[in-house]
Amino acid sequence: MDAAELQKKIYALVETNMGKKKMKAGDLKKAMVAEGATEEEFKTALRELVDGGKLVYSYFGGSFIEVPHKEGSANP
Repeated sequence: MDAAELQKKIYALVETNMGKKKMKAGDLKKAMVAEGATEEEFKTALRELVDGGKLVYSYFGGSFIEVPHKEGSANP
């Protein structure tokens, strides 16, 4: 599985679960390894998504990965 495809799958999984379930890194890793990615490929892809600002870590009673929220003032 190439890195771009893996990043798309990770992002899609986080985005589809937004508002329903907060995703933990472990949950994402299990899902991507089940689809054929190695743990190292997953870590690299997730790091690139977070460093690029497409996903963010949030901390509220645990560590979760989410799509960044838009501030109310940023909405037109």
